[in-house]
Amino acid sequence: FRHVVALDYSREMLQELSATLKQASQPKNLPISLIRGDAGALPFADRVFDAIHWGAAMHCVPDPLRALQEMYRVLKPGGRLYATTFLRPLPDVVFRFFETDELEILARDAGFSREGCEFSVERRGVYGIVKVSK
Repeated sequence: FRHVVALDYSREMLQELSATLKQASQPKNLPISLIRGDAGALPFADRVFDAIHWGAAMHCVPDPLRALQEMYRVLKPGGRLYATTFLRPLPDVVFRFFETDELEILARDAGFSREGCEFSVERRGVYGIVKVSK
């Protein structure tokens, strides 16, 4: 990638990433932007990203459908989304967890069932994985 953008709502998570990057042996010429933002209102223009990795976070947002709609909006045609989250039987105590059929409905309702898009949802233990090609 020519540029990586890391977005999180949590200032503390971004500070942790910043500290980790300073200690890591990452390529020094790889631009990485750390942005505090809301997955339900991404601060980016339409169709600007080639790929999005949304790692183990779908259960953390108040409106996962809105967040997926935003990801659809900012992905370029041909762009890819790889999203992971936790599934039930984990109990919905602090977070809302999903079933795979719920993830399929969310992806479809977010626009990833439109012509030219392909998506799949799979379960791996307690993890749900949504793979999308726009």
